[in-house]
Amino acid sequence: MLIRTVLILLSLSSMYGLGLRIEKKELGSWSKFVPILVFAFFWNFGILPVSVFFTGKFLEIPELAFAAIFLCAASPGGASGGLFVLRAKGNPALGGMLIALLNGANTILTPLIFSIYQGGSGFNFDLFLKLFLIGTFLQGLPLLLGLLSKYFFPKFFDPIAPWVERFSTFCLVLSILLLIFQYGEFALSLGWIVWIGAAVAVGLSLLPGIFLFNSTQEVRASLSMVSGIRSLSLALLLAELHIKQSETLLTVLMYGVVMYLLSAIAAEFWNGKKKIQI
Repeated sequence: MLIRTVLILLSLSSMYGLGLRIEKKELGSWSKFVPILVFAFFWNFGILPVSVFFTGKFLEIPELAFAAIFLCAASPGGASGGLFVLRAKGNPALGGMLIALLNGANTILTPLIFSIYQGGSGFNFDLFLKLFLIGTFLQGLPLLLGLLSKYFFPKFFDPIAPWVERFSTFCLVLSILLLIFQYGEFALSLGWIVWIGAAVAVGLSLLPGIFLFNSTQEVRASLSMVSGIRSLSLALLLAELHIKQSETLLTVLMYGVVMYLLSAIAAEFWNGKKKIQI
């Protein structure tokens, strides 16, 4: 219960903090980001799941654990990506657009992709509605509130933005510690090959920004960080609905620990490159 509460607070504060950092002029130039959004869409719903699928087969990861890793790889749009975009000195407007796009699309595409993976029939409207409501209240509304606060009351909310980021960072660190203390012993029992598979999947998810050679540092950092942070809540929900095995649920949580740790390193990498440019 505690870990879920902390993850919800992380989601709300990350998206609200991201909204507080978006400038009006950045929203007015959204059209220049269309190619990036298209690339992010195909990377997260096509290239990445396929790459992780073949990687898992090559490493011969146990079936239940691999199903969890594949679920995470097919579940983009994690709200805490907003925090990592800010820490990596990315573009807040692009980060918000990417999270909104991926989170909106994953309500349909992630269950569909996983259904195909399992050999199922595909679309489920009740599941879509549930995911849509979760995404709206945990990601869409906080982002919108942050934008409105920044737009109408900048003098009041600009000084608050750093404190929102600090609170998000606190929730992130606390969530990692809770995951380690609550599930660490069980996670170690999964075996080293599962940990390697999760690390490879996270590493692949963090790669797309590197390929945008002609884009700015902010754009590349934003794409990598948003792609790297998966929607653990979506992966857990689908695992509970379709697999109902403790090993799969545990692997999703273990993936979360690996994801946050490697993403923190990646954020420092992009932040360092930004400082070198300056």
